[in-house]
Amino acid sequence: MKELTGSACLVAAVAVALLAAGCATAPAGGDGAANNTSVAVEPPLVGTWQVTSFLGADGETVRAVAGSVPLVTFDGDGRVSGTVGCNHFSADYTSSGNRLSIGPAVSTLMYCASPAGVMDQEARVLALLPLAAGYAVSGDTLALLDQGGDELMSLERAADPRDAPLVGTTWRLDGFMENGTARSALAGTDASVVFGADGRVTGTTGCNDLSGRYTADDARISIGPLAVTGRACPDPDLMRQERELLEALQVTATCDIGGDRLTVIDLLTSRVVEFVALG
Repeated sequence: MKELTGSACLVAAVAVALLAAGCATAPAGGDGAANNTSVAVEPPLVGTWQVTSFLGADGETVRAVAGSVPLVTFDGDGRVSGTVGCNHFSADYTSSGNRLSIGPAVSTLMYCASPAGVMDQEARVLALLPLAAGYAVSGDTLALLDQGGDELMSLERAADPRDAPLVGTTWRLDGFMENGTARSALAGTDASVVFGADGRVTGTTGCNDLSGRYTADDARISIGPLAVTGRACPDPDLMRQERELLEALQVTATCDIGGDRLTVIDLLTSRVVEFVALG
């Protein structure tokens, strides 16, 4: 068993830069002429950016909500993901030169009461992203532009988030995604799992305690069978969430760690279970 970090537990990394190898070419002729070297480099768009302002519905420039830390990560494989202060989202994107196209975003569905205004900010930013038709990078500032070249959003380069380790981290259930539909975990249930260095996984479904064995190697993880206490869950929705969580965990799956996010994908049903690191 290997201890996994984000670099090892990887299927579709949330924040991975594409490092392209350089290729050297020799000149056609010339005595003693030095070789010309052309190096392919990643687009300046790739990386993690913090939203600082965006275009409001009335055409005004709106500053990002204080304390919300809205982060957007463009990886080198055509995926953009992040959080706009409450929910996590992901979408496909393509870029060529300074042209940019972002597809519809899939997002978790939590409601955040604070900081004030974060839900309005989230709705507006997610609505603006598919309108981006181009971008411009100047130093550590990224501008997303509409078809006419007007600025939709301004972002500043942020440090790539450090991936939490699989082992020893308390991973709280954040939600499920199935057939393209995202659903958040029930509020206040605190379902979570911890993967130990001894090959044991422990945790709670939010109603019952669970424990069992697991193995992890690169992007694969296999969990179970799991032993579960026999308490009756008073809430039918909690019983359903417990059943879905146990079913999703006790399969051979792929996993991905990106920052504080752990994504487990059931290889049989393609059901996605998302966790967030605590602490």
